[in-house]
Amino acid sequence: MSNDAVIVGGGLQGCAIALFLARVGWRVTVVEKNLAGRHASGVNAGGLRSLIRDVREYPLSLRAMDMWANLADVVGQAAAESCEVRLGTAQIALAMDAAELQWCEARSQSMCRRDIHSEELIAPDALHRLLPGLSGTARGGLISRRDGHANPANAARAFRKAAEAAGVRIIEKCEVHDLSPKPAGGWRAATDAGAIEAEWVLNCAGAWGSDFAARLGETLPMKVTALSMMVTARVKPFITPVVIGIDQPLSFKQSAVGSLVIGGGILGKPCLEGDTSFTVMDRMASSAAATVAAFPVLAGVPVVRTWTGLEGATPDGIPFIGPSLRHPGLWHVFGFCGHGFQLAPAVGEAVARSLVSGDLDPSLAPFAVDRLQHQTPRKEEALP
Repeated sequence: MSNDAVIVGGGLQGCAIALFLARVGWRVTVVEKNLAGRHASGVNAGGLRSLIRDVREYPLSLRAMDMWANLADVVGQAAAESCEVRLGTAQIALAMDAAELQWCEARSQSMCRRDIHSEELIAPDALHRLLPGLSGTARGGLISRRDGHANPANAARAFRKAAEAAGVRIIEKCEVHDLSPKPAGGWRAATDAGAIEAEWVLNCAGAWGSDFAARLGETLPMKVTALSMMVTARVKPFITPVVIGIDQPLSFKQSAVGSLVIGGGILGKPCLEGDTSFTVMDRMASSAAATVAAFPVLAGVPVVRTWTGLEGATPDGIPFIGPSLRHPGLWHVFGFCGHGFQLAPAVGEAVARSLVSGDLDPSLAPFAVDRLQHQTPRKEEALP
């Protein structure tokens, strides 16, 4: 039996698209070379953030936030509870010097001109009330009060299980060796599990997405990165918001058990051919130093574990989402630059809607695969 769609890559994006397609009756197979959710989808910081996003992502981000708030409607009640969604805890971008504060003020003005009011300037006194132990040098910042976080590994599992319950076939430890268009239309994929035929193919291969596109003659530039995380020993609960830096390598939250989960965009060493990545420990020190500079009370708290996850970063900081211009029946959905976790439910919904209707969802227009050939992103659209 031929499939309506084959999705290459079983991460959060691939499983979300598969779920929404299956629920309208499509026959979908997901082919995953490793384990579903093994890479960026399951090992990220779990941020549910609209704060300081590229403005081109805002329509998707706002829709996704509504979906996270009502996740039981998407994946079921028990699975939603396992995802530990915490919205309304806020995310705060700290301004630690005058230049960062000036950037925050300009950003706030720009967002208001766009009629986006989810980001507020926050003064130092209010900042210190929300963040006990914060350095007295903090100048203020931006806060998005609706933002929060979730458990990424459990969320990846929840979307995978919901997709399977909807009828999606997920084949793990299965590589696509060749993909070729059929003379009468559609595609034939040669895989470790045998030949799979489908009308549509979706490239959701994450860090491998650019390489997969290149095999089909398409150049979609992307740098593979290995974003690093670390977790500390447990400390007494003292903050609720997620804290991120502007120009500093700072990103952390306190878990329910008291440990600090720290990121900040610190790069490890990717090993794409080996399907893995490695922490570069001397680089992690800069993230730890930025955390201690912002919260001196944390000096001396031991780090107990570090890890990395493979991800792809596009030249303009937003993903490729859209149909191939070279091959009918092929879509690319990859390159989320380390901030695709929150977007995933809305991406799945919008891509599925586009495929079913035959019309591109307007929210996906900014992510066209050929956009880099025609334009340079405006400075105010870029992430800091």
